Amino acid sequence: MNTKGRRPLKAAYLIVGDDLPKIELALKRLKERIVEQSGSDLDIDEFDASVDPAVQVVNAANTMAFLGGVRLVLVHGTQAWLKADKDVVVAYLRSPAPDACLTLVAEKLPPNDPLRVAMKEHGEVLEYLAPKEGQLPQWLVQEAGRRLQMDLGYQEARLMVERCGTNQAVLLRELEKLQLYADGRRVTADDIRLLATPSVEAGIFDLLDSLAMGKGSAAFSIADDLLGLGERTETLFYRILRHFQNLSRVAAMRDEGMGQEAIGAELKMKPFAVRKLIEQSSSLGTDGISRRLAVLAETDARMKGMGTLPDEVELQLCLGRLLGA
Repeated sequence: MNTKGRRPLKAAYLIVGDDLPKIELALKRLKERIVEQSGSDLDIDEFDASVDPAVQVVNAANTMAFLGGVRLVLVHGTQAWLKADKDVVVAYLRSPAPDACLTLVAEKLPPNDPLRVAMKEHGEVLEYLAPKEGQLPQWLVQEAGRRLQMDLGYQEARLMVERCGTNQAVLLRELEKLQLYADGRRVTADDIRLLATPSVEAGIFDLLDSLAMGKGSAAFSIADDLLGLGERTETLFYRILRHFQNLSRVAAMRDEGMGQEAIGAELKMKPFAVRKLIEQSSSLGTDGISRRLAVLAETDARMKGMGTLPDEVELQLCLGRLLGA
């Protein structure tokens, strides 16, 4: 491996942030560099700040490296340390061991935290912040091209986020599945619907959309999948009930002349969810929503003791009646 042009390792690093793929990549490269220099991983010590005190970490950093290499002392979750532990590390940073690289990892540390302040003076602070939800589709497009040389459009990336959720590691795993399936061609929305595993939240969203838009086979299939994933029958029912109650509210607000932005502010929902509610309420109409709320009210009473069937059977009957209302 060519080492020309590399900056020498610093005595200490603080890696802060919630962009886990970037942090994992940074740590992987750091470990590879230590192994490259010493020829083994014997000079890598890892600690967990939630259980390991700072004194133990500093003792490891002060231990002579194996065969004249550099010892990497890596500490995860350093936001868990209290002031006494942080003070021990701050004191070490004033005079660090010459053959050690102390690397602290934390999800969050305020600007005035002693570790952050001391690391700015004696080491280096690296910050990796995860993209916000609205930035995830563009991030996914970039990662598809950079990591996998994969052709993914922005609309398809947005569908992946809607379907799979916002966990970056999950999204990258789904990308890898799609790359193998597409085999060099451009990924389509149908590919994503076929292969990408929906999150529980996305599955519930699809179920609600299927019920509101009258997609019978899809609704039963999604409900079965959600129950198979461990979603409780009662929880699923009350999500459906709340959704149709929201549809009733949206219909009433639209009748009063309220626009999408005002409805979103009233319901405290994101624009995409509000657009879906407006679309569904328009399709069903006020009478259609009322009929479905009556079905849900009866099922609610039956699940609370008026019925004799198991809750899961009551839910299945409810789905059928909603679709036929």
